[in-house]
Amino acid sequence: MKFDSSSMKNILELMNNRSEQAIRTYLDTSATQMEDYARKNAPWTDRSGSARLRLKAHTEKRANGFRIVIAHGVTYGIYLELAHEKRFAIIPSTLNYGTTKVVPGFNKLLERLRNG
Repeated sequence: MKFDSSSMKNILELMNNRSEQAIRTYLDTSATQMEDYARKNAPWTDRSGSARLRLKAHTEKRANGFRIVIAHGVTYGIYLELAHEKRFAIIPSTLNYGTTKVVPGFNKLLERLRNG
């Protein structure tokens, strides 16, 4: 019996690429949802609108997977997060939102990818 492993290798690479693309798309969409959440729910009063507008979230590919990063785009963002007994912090509640909304959907995506 002869077995040509090159075609199987190509199929597995294609499946891996499609899975990675599906995961990346889901996480990019989730990052956008988290960014929107942070902007809508930031508890501070806008003076210039810069802090709210420059809250950004994006997906990064890492050696061991992906991660969603959310951060302030203004230099005083650290003070909004830590000063005044953290009353103006938005990052922790955004991460909580991500955990409750993004993670369950991501687990469903992984299950669909596993089951074909």
